[in-house]
Formats: sequence, C-alpha cells, structure tokens
Amino acid sequence: MADDTEPGRGRLTADVVLFTKQGGVLAILLVQRGKEPFFAALALPGGFVEPGERTADAAARELGEEAGIVVTRDRLKRFGRYNTRGRDPRGAIESVAFHGYVAGAPAPVEGGDAAAARWVGLGEFFDVNTAVAFDHRDIVSDAIAHRFGFRYRVESASDVHFPGF
Repeated sequence: MADDTEPGRGRLTADVVLFTKQGGVLAILLVQRGKEPFFAALALPGGFVEPGERTADAAARELGEEAGIVVTRDRLKRFGRYNTRGRDPRGAIESVAFHGYVAGAPAPVEGGDAAAARWVGLGEFFDVNTAVAFDHRDIVSDAIAHRFGFRYRVESASDVHFPGF
C-alpha cells in the first residue's frame, strides 16, 4: 500500500488509535476537539498530512502535537483508509489510520488544536452517550479487529476479553 499523499483525491489526514492497558482495562488515547467540526467531542489524535509528508510521519507528529506522546513512526501500523462520503463535514477528506501500543499509559498533555487529551476505556468510548467525532468509532472498531482479532460489541462490553492481557 502506498504511504504518500495522493494529489487530486481531496485532502488527506492521518489518525492514530493508540492502545494501552490501565488497571487491567484496554484504553485508547483520545483528544477533546477544541474547534469545529465536532467541537468538544472525543476524537482520535490526528490531522492533515503536510505537503511532501508521509502519512506515518504525520501520524507520529500529530500524536506529539495533540497529546504530547512521542511514538516513532515504525511503532505505528497502518491498517485502513477511510473516505466514505460525508465522513467529514468539511468536504472530501480521506484518512489513513494507524494503530500502536504503549505500555505504562504515559500521561498525555493536550496541545495543538486539542482542548484536552486522555486515556479512555473502551466501554466509555463505545457508550452511546459519549460524543465521538467523525467516523472514529468505526476506525477504533477496525483497529481492535486488526490488532486483537475480534469486533468490539457495545451491548456486551462486560463479556469482552483481550488476548494477551
């Protein structure tokens, strides 16, 4: 799969599903959006790929800018592209998604256009009352399937077991 920007296909972003384990619970790093669209909703760290920048480099850069967590691009695994019409109210924006894992749940520090950054358990993230931006629930669900081999079912969160934990 190509990892470069693709001219003529709209704007390109990189989003990261970063996993950790907190108190025996699998958690993901999320930011609270500090601007529209989806002001104050939870979102994956991510953002626009700069001209000439590779998507993996953009993903690592955005983790540092929005959450203060440094992860090198080689620790991020690309798993999908998201370009469904209407996924972003700003127009034709395609996202390349990456996942990774960090041990010890390093403390995030908000920055960039993020109003806050924190680790969130999967139960809270998939709760129907949690405001989540864009198609990020779909991206996280796909990341879980890609990394752990199963689909997270919201209706049976208490029955979810994570292999290897």
